[in-house]
Order: sequence, then C-alpha cells, then structure tokens
Amino acid sequence: MKYLKTTFVIAVPLVLNFCHVDRKLEIPQETSKTVECKTDQYGISNLCDDEKAYLDWAKAQKKYKSLKDLTREELQRLTQETLDVDKTSALFYLKAAEEPINKKFISYLDRKEKEIEKKRPDFSKKNILLAMVPGMFYKDNPTVGADGKALRDLATGLGLKEDVIPVDQTGTVEENAKVICEYVKNRTDVNGIIFASVSKGSGDLKKAIQLCGEEDYFKKAKGWYNIGGLNKGTLLVDGIEGNWRYKWEARSYFFWKGYNYDGFLSMGAGPGKPLDFELKVPKHLLLINVIAVPQFRQVTKRARPFYEHLIQYGPNDGMTLLADSYVEGAVTYPSFRNDHYFQWPIYENRLRAFFTYIVETQFPK
Repeated sequence: MKYLKTTFVIAVPLVLNFCHVDRKLEIPQETSKTVECKTDQYGISNLCDDEKAYLDWAKAQKKYKSLKDLTREELQRLTQETLDVDKTSALFYLKAAEEPINKKFISYLDRKEKEIEKKRPDFSKKNILLAMVPGMFYKDNPTVGADGKALRDLATGLGLKEDVIPVDQTGTVEENAKVICEYVKNRTDVNGIIFASVSKGSGDLKKAIQLCGEEDYFKKAKGWYNIGGLNKGTLLVDGIEGNWRYKWEARSYFFWKGYNYDGFLSMGAGPGKPLDFELKVPKHLLLINVIAVPQFRQVTKRARPFYEHLIQYGPNDGMTLLADSYVEGAVTYPSFRNDHYFQWPIYENRLRAFFTYIVETQFPK
C-alpha cells in the first residue's frame, strides 16, 4: 500500500512564526500512560483506548441530532463546561461521520479504493481539469505543498488535466476571487473543472462563488475538493491584530517581504469580515469538505500554539474552528487525528477515490 503524506495545507505559519506565536511552550511534566490501539470502531482503524473513550462519550450525547446543532456557540459552551476539548472534537467527528450523506460517501470510498487497488481508472477521454486554488505563500514556499502538487500528481495519474490558478499568494480574498472567476471564464478548452483548494485558497474560492457562481460560464465547474479550508477565516488573524507586538512584527514582516498585508487581514473571522457569509453552493457544484479533527495529543508541534490559542473558542484544527469549517449541504469528510497540516499519512487510493467519486457523480457516461 502506498500512502500520501499530505503536508500541503498551509495558511499563515510564516507570519505567526515571525510573531513568536509558535514559540516553545512551557508544558508541565505529565505522567506517561500506555494505551493500546487495537480496536476498529467508529470508522477508524487501530483506535486507541483513550480515543475510544472520547468517542463513546460522544455517542452517549443524545441532545445533538446533527452537525447543524454543533454551532460555534454551542461547541464553545460545551468545551468550557467539560474542560476537555477532546470531548467536543470527538463529538464533532462522530456527528459528521454519522450523517447519512457523509456515511454514504465514506462507504463509497471504502468500496472504491479496493477496486482502484486492482484497476486504476483512466479519465483522460473526459477532458476534465483539476484546477488548484493554492494556499498563502505557495510561490515562496513550495516545499510545504501549498500549491497542491501532491494532489495534482494523483489527478494526472487518473488522466485528469491539472493547473494552478494564478492567484496572488498574499492577495485579498476579494482580489483572488476575481482572478478565479476570470480563470474559469477563459477555460473554454475543457469539458469541466474540478477545484481543489487548501487553507486560504478555500476562502478565495468561496468569495469567487459569491461573485460569479451564478454566471453561465461557471457551470463548467462541477466539483470542489476543499481541504482544511478557512471557510469563515481564522481568529488567529484577530489575535495578532489585537496584540500590539505581534501586529507590529507582522506588518513589518509583510512590508520587508513585499507582501500584501491586506491579504492577511482578509482572512480574519467574525462580523464584517470578507468571509463572514454563508456559502451558497451552486446546484451544479459537488462540494466535498475535508475537515481535520485532531485530539490534543495528536496536534503537531507546528500547529500546537495556534491550536491552544483557539481552544478558548472550541474544538479546532490548529488554524480554524471546526464549526466554521462546516458547510451545510456539502459532503463532509472528517479526518480524525489530523490537524490543519494533515501530517497523518493518507492511503493514496483513498484520495484517488475522492476524485473518482466526483467524476462518476458529475461526469456520468
């Protein structure tokens, strides 16, 4: 079996590193505890004892019927009440996995990846383009994978065309939305487009849909593979702006690097911010929303300071709140154990099954 280490989701680590937000933390000494990881349950292989305990707790919470009940306010309240973010993270995961539309999708993946293991599909005759909407700093930091190269390579292996939409790497979501709209309008050489977006790129695409999603030319867009998207921005931007030291350092950094600080500000979360609106997904666009759902001990060192800062608002992926990641009506795929940087390896054929699902659903024979 081949696995793809998905290190391609990134938003603003350079700014936050510069601002000393990811400095080393003074963590009190803890007693080590050995846990067994042998259970296969809740759609997770090799589930550890502590993970199972949290998911069992989540299963017992009958008050919440669906993900719609797990609002930002409710998850924040419940996290503060239980004093355990792992409980609310587990609850979010379980409700996502149990929703009928998501359960059906996960069953498809389980079946399709086994088929792909025997025979890989070839979609080259369909003339479909995978258009990548990259994350912030994707040009200056290609090694982190914000340009989605790992995904684009998998797509070409299935016979899809691929390209990176040339958005400004630090442009505002409004400016980049216009670039995306113009790009789609001019791609008359393909029969259809599947978007893939990561982190801030998802916010750019969300804004583009608000701007031109109802235009006739946008109907060629049939699918959207949204990974770790900042669908409603990130409160980390507001945290930096609210601290004079971090604000001064961030603005200085952007100035000396020639970056657009307004692009950074456009990722802010909350009332009046550019991404503070509900996404209305066009009927012709199938959205698969991949949300990272980590437990505290699984958060990477890179994401840990951001994750801990956001706990006061509820369960998060180390960059954005889980509640803000949810899009009603879309297919939601909760990626248990992963944080915003998707460090846990993912079986390549499972990712191929993601593409296959969109092609088979949106481009039937």
